[in-house]
Amino acid sequence: MKASGTDHLARSRRNQFTAVRLNRETELRDDAQWVAKTLASPNTRLVPLWRSRCLLERNTLGTTAIYLSNTELTEPDRIQPPTLLGNDGKREYFAVSVTDTQRDAILAKLPNVQFADLRRASIDMAAKHAGILAYAKALHYWQYRHAFCGLCGSPNSLRSAGHRMVCSNEECARETFPRIDPAIIVLVTHKDHCLLGRNAKWRPDHFSTLAGFVEPGESLEDAVVREVFEEVQLQLQDIRYVSSQPWPFPASAMCGFYAEAVDRNSGSSEEVDETRWFTVQSLSQAIIANEVRLPPPVSIAFRLLADWFRKRGGGCLEDIVRQHRQ
Repeated sequence: MKASGTDHLARSRRNQFTAVRLNRETELRDDAQWVAKTLASPNTRLVPLWRSRCLLERNTLGTTAIYLSNTELTEPDRIQPPTLLGNDGKREYFAVSVTDTQRDAILAKLPNVQFADLRRASIDMAAKHAGILAYAKALHYWQYRHAFCGLCGSPNSLRSAGHRMVCSNEECARETFPRIDPAIIVLVTHKDHCLLGRNAKWRPDHFSTLAGFVEPGESLEDAVVREVFEEVQLQLQDIRYVSSQPWPFPASAMCGFYAEAVDRNSGSSEEVDETRWFTVQSLSQAIIANEVRLPPPVSIAFRLLADWFRKRGGGCLEDIVRQHRQ
């Protein structure tokens, strides 16, 4: 029997954006000579980001990540220094922010590609490349949000190949490192039912699992209990961690749980406008009748629901959703 930690690791690797599999080479980030030499190598690949959008090509076979060589994006035109992502055993990858002018030049040379949002586009993308792009996007967002020092307001400068910010004010010299916002996401169940909720801002047929950010001084399990009670007024009697997922939309780490409720007397709140309890059969019927739309398959919300659906004898939820154009 596998150890519990191994089981959790295997489950997390099934989630989208987790298959980065790069040696992040933290020990080389401050070696300016090595970074410069590596950037000049024809084998190095650049991950271009324009306004947090990734360069993609879509065709009948799916979505492909498009990387550039160092000759396709010249140094003087760069907004900021490239960010080292790591090595996949064959080549190095760097993330690069591009200007509007560069964007136009890239699209003119590559007419079949576009800068697009990664969240939806990654549904049919190879897991490795979806993970690389998600990693690049998360760092890009952090750099954009921390262009100025949070203490004195002076401009920050990128250091450590894009993984450290240093305030340009020598009297301050505050260092800032990449940050993410931890969040919990939970599929609440009661016997043979699962609970889905609809956010007040969503379309009437859109339902998903419950989620929320972890507050200071709070464990992940405490966050599950609080969020479920705040949103749907349910008491929980059992909580089980399942897996996690990086979620760079814009900068979260999603920690997935199953939770068994004491009863099915769920309510609503300002955030969750409507709740519905489903069995495997009633959820299938609702999807087929186009009464319910689920979160995208790239999300851990969908993975939690799909695994519950399969274990309850419902079969492959992905196939049902695909057949009915969700």
